[in-house]
Amino acid sequence: MSVIFTSRGAFILVTLSLLFSGLLTSALILLLDPTDQNILLPTSLILGEVLLIVPLIWILRKNSENLTQTLRFNRVSKDTLLFSVVISLGVVILADELERLIALIIPPPQWLDQLGQFLSVDDPLALGLVFFGAVPLAAFSEEILFRGFLQQVLEKQWEDVTKAVLVGSLFFAAVHLIPYWAIQIYLLGVVMGYMAWASNSIFPSVILHGINNGIAFSFANWGEAFEGWYSWNGHVSPVFLLMGATMVVFGLRQFRTIATSKVQL
Repeated sequence: MSVIFTSRGAFILVTLSLLFSGLLTSALILLLDPTDQNILLPTSLILGEVLLIVPLIWILRKNSENLTQTLRFNRVSKDTLLFSVVISLGVVILADELERLIALIIPPPQWLDQLGQFLSVDDPLALGLVFFGAVPLAAFSEEILFRGFLQQVLEKQWEDVTKAVLVGSLFFAAVHLIPYWAIQIYLLGVVMGYMAWASNSIFPSVILHGINNGIAFSFANWGEAFEGWYSWNGHVSPVFLLMGATMVVFGLRQFRTIATSKVQL
């Protein structure tokens, strides 16, 4: 068995992939004109997400591994995808309120606002490119790395799905390097880990990851549009909280029933 399919080897490979992406992206930023943010921001974001999975896929192909099985590219039923959306919307709503509650206890640092502005751009072309890099591309590449590869290796090595999901999610939260969001990222990672394991596919977790990033992108660019109907006195409206909780409970019940169905797309 290749060393990359051991728990230690998998952690090392994922860490090296993160460093590879970060170093090459940083080098690109130094080469580009820092005054042209319309080019610098989308280019660095897209390149970073692509480079994140290049070492992993190269090594797997070199070892003649089946990418569909090794990275959980398995197809799932349309109902599984549908209830993945339902769960995702509910989870993101509840996570949003959790963040607002945490802010009451621990005020968010000023640099966090600057991080949100990273996703906010005025140029239409740059806006579209940032959306592509931060939402579908980030969701797909990160789920390949964490839920497709790392978690699956941990499940098989440890023969303990719960431990694999919890530890993999903890690592996922840690590498984001944003302590203030650690709880939210960790809980999202746990739900995504469960969805990937239950369906044996990364596509349900990609949906949750993408919806979470998409809503964050929307808040960064059009946050004022959510006031008055979604937000209420600085919190998520009770109506939406009730809807979110209902969607999570109902969605998970249905997901457990159909996720392992042999009905394919």
